[in-house]
Amino acid sequence: MTTKLTQGAVNKLAEEHPAGTQIYDTETAGLRIVVGSKSASYKLVGRINDGSGRYVSLIIGRTDEVSLRTARERSAELKLALRRGDDPRRPKGSVPSLRTAWERYRTTRGAELQESTVTWYEGKILGPLKTVLDVPLDKLDREAVRALHEKITKKNGSYCANGAMRAFKAVYNDAARSHDLPPNPVSRAVRMNKEAPRKWALGAEGLPEAWRQLDAMEDRIRATCWMTMLLTGLRSHDARSMRWEHLDEDGVLFVPSPKGGKDRAFHLPLPRYLLQNLEMVKQQTSGLASPFVFPSLNSKSGHIEEMRRTAEFPHAPHGMRHTYRTAALEAGVDMQTITLLMNHRPAGVTWGYITRAHLVGTMREAQELICAAITRHR
Repeated sequence: MTTKLTQGAVNKLAEEHPAGTQIYDTETAGLRIVVGSKSASYKLVGRINDGSGRYVSLIIGRTDEVSLRTARERSAELKLALRRGDDPRRPKGSVPSLRTAWERYRTTRGAELQESTVTWYEGKILGPLKTVLDVPLDKLDREAVRALHEKITKKNGSYCANGAMRAFKAVYNDAARSHDLPPNPVSRAVRMNKEAPRKWALGAEGLPEAWRQLDAMEDRIRATCWMTMLLTGLRSHDARSMRWEHLDEDGVLFVPSPKGGKDRAFHLPLPRYLLQNLEMVKQQTSGLASPFVFPSLNSKSGHIEEMRRTAEFPHAPHGMRHTYRTAALEAGVDMQTITLLMNHRPAGVTWGYITRAHLVGTMREAQELICAAITRHR
């Protein structure tokens, strides 16, 4: 039944019509009154604009509690939500703060990331970003985030500010998977500070002195760990945590949890020169019965915990990786093979067709070329 409703007519509907009757409002499409056994209620029926073509029924309220005018106004609001693709029947969850979003990110993704990576993220979230820790993410708009980046830049420097924004961006994107958030403000508003590439690679001038420093190092286990990073390009954690059980009889090392987590695990053939030095380390540490190639009796992990610059060897651990990659290019190794050796994430569809396990021979040949290019300076 369709009629032009008035407030007076609405007040009498329950008395004049049997239960189950529906009276449609001619003024507001989709609005109707459903008569029950004891009362009548306003109901809006509409389609959600989410591509599914679904119709939903939304109860607005009883006619003896909600006026006709209020029911029409509420209907207009609900129809607007339906056009946006929202389902008003589903209550919106509260938007998390940066602190809450970070805790969830650490809990859900922490197992996939290296401990050092989690520590780095936490340092940025609880450090430079601490002033906005308890602000809901949807309140951190473009202007607020841009101003925050500029403030951190002035106080902590360009690299720290950029790192804080990268951490914020990752946590925000993770929260956006389960909450309706605006587009990431870092992507839309922040112009990252220019970062000069670090000139860490040792060349023909620096390598002879670096070799002399390694040969003079009293701690031979630590010296061989430095050598491993230099001759393989392994990251510090991957070198320090090497286990004998992960090094097979053919000299191929399995790296179970590199940067990017277990999904990025890979096998890496080691050069013969390095294998000979590792054998000496094995003999030297045989009495410790440690599963680690580079054991440490004073660390919680059981292996060397940290490699850092010292007066004895004033080079950054990641500088070894820079040197390795530079030496690889100097030795004539192609970029695709270098990408495999360094376990970088390759770009392009073609890489999806490559089975890495079949390329050990090619990688071994490249390793020997690179090793020769570095050791000739010793």
